[in-house]
Amino acid sequence: MNLKQLFRHELNGCFFRHKDILVEQGRTTMAKRSFYLLAFIMFLSMTGYGVVFPALPYLASKLGLNSFQMGSLITGWAFSQFIFVPFWGRLIDRLGRKPVLVFGLTGFGVAFLLMIFAQSYAQLLLIRIIGAMVSTGTMPAVYAMISDVYDKRQRGPAIAKMTAANTFGFLCGPVVGSALSPFGINMPFIVASMLSFVTIPFAIIFLREPNRRIIRKENLSFGKSLGILIKPGCTELFLMTFGLAVAGSGFFSMLGYFMIERFGAHASQTGLAFSTQSFSMVILQLFVMGTIYRKLSEIRIAKIGALIDASGYACVAFSVSVWMIFLGCALIGIGHALVQPTMVSLLSKQDSVGQGMVMGLQQSMDSLGRSVGPLLAGWLFFFHDSAPFFGSVSMILIFLVLFVVRRKAVMADQAVGIQHEYTAK
Repeated sequence: MNLKQLFRHELNGCFFRHKDILVEQGRTTMAKRSFYLLAFIMFLSMTGYGVVFPALPYLASKLGLNSFQMGSLITGWAFSQFIFVPFWGRLIDRLGRKPVLVFGLTGFGVAFLLMIFAQSYAQLLLIRIIGAMVSTGTMPAVYAMISDVYDKRQRGPAIAKMTAANTFGFLCGPVVGSALSPFGINMPFIVASMLSFVTIPFAIIFLREPNRRIIRKENLSFGKSLGILIKPGCTELFLMTFGLAVAGSGFFSMLGYFMIERFGAHASQTGLAFSTQSFSMVILQLFVMGTIYRKLSEIRIAKIGALIDASGYACVAFSVSVWMIFLGCALIGIGHALVQPTMVSLLSKQDSVGQGMVMGLQQSMDSLGRSVGPLLAGWLFFFHDSAPFFGSVSMILIFLVLFVVRRKAVMADQAVGIQHEYTAK
């Protein structure tokens, strides 16, 4: 190679390196824009959901529903999500993230609006079930889009911040709902519907569908795609997701009854306990999780988060004052902030099926847990007022041990496989 050829070779190398840097910078800019827009959309949607949540008992009372029927409205929504979200996950991979997201936002708006026209328990339950069925693809689509535009190293902090946007929206919802209560029982449902509909133009106009050539996976059948549930390295993540949902939903369903039973707490104290949990979760995910992900591995973060979660439930179970409940709620919020997005991030890094399918199955296991948790906690409450929280501690610790044991087995198998490959070479 003469001097002229060498100069041309170096010039071309500099050009392509500069081009790669520009492409990466453009991809990062697109990721940030997509993330902030998705966070804004989900914040408004979850604010709407939060507006409806405290107003639902009053609508149920207006229709003359008993406590069991009221509980079935919550469980029916979660169980409907469990059944249908895997199918939406499949469609996310086939049709794209954006169409399913837009359809889900529309489903939210229509479901909230139809609730004001319900004249009986059967009608209200049917609306809740159909509403969950048509809107449940929203969150898997969001997580799949995050997985598309962020690499594996950046994905954990991004998912944590998206979870914070959802939690903050749900936290703001009851405040908005309380402010709307003087305007009549139907107003929170109308506003919730409007908040969902407002997000749709933003999603249609400004969100870009990720490059399908990059995200397309092998076209597996639906049945084969479900095989990821029993795939080593994924099974323990799905089970941990289920256990966290059972423990968390049981806690939320029984905390108010527990505070009234043991301490004669007022509604403001119960609300403050829930707010303590939510605020601690939001603050950690927004401002601290990025640093934690840089310092620790995701497996270690998940273990620490689960232990803090269990300690929070134990603090509530052994509480001798309302302040111990506030402390327990803060610990639960911190534990949730650490472990929940980490489970999603770890699952997003599998590469055997599409992101839509795996995110759909993750949401399905979460929904199943939220269906089982309140029923189990309600049954345990009959035996002792602390029993639901001891149940949550046991649930977290059992699935944590299973998680640790199976992860060690997977890592050992991977080490053997690498050793065999090295020996073969």
